[in-house]
Amino acid sequence: MQSNWWKSQRDARFNPDWERTRKRILERDHHMCQWPVTDWNSGTAHICGRLGNEVDHKQRAGEGEPDNDDPSNLWTLCSWHHKQKTSRESGEARRLLGERRRRERWYSHPAFQ
Repeated sequence: MQSNWWKSQRDARFNPDWERTRKRILERDHHMCQWPVTDWNSGTAHICGRLGNEVDHKQRAGEGEPDNDDPSNLWTLCSWHHKQKTSRESGEARRLLGERRRRERWYSHPAFQ
């Protein structure tokens, strides 16, 4: 599956010091994926721990809002977990957009004017 990152305007929201911030987070997390996982056999929780090379925002910024680049909101993820998280967030955003469009279409009906 090809990424649509190249079509995104997302990089315009990065702070000018993003590369430095990204490097600090990778070093802080020892380049290990911080995604929480639970062992199926024992039920113990731990981090994924695979090699991580992607820095992600734990909490997404709202529509039109700047990203919160505070280190407490950033974590290192492996490619697999980053794709899973992004896919889930994209699906949720598409669902909310669809709901908003249906509401706007409903209220734009002449009976509601």
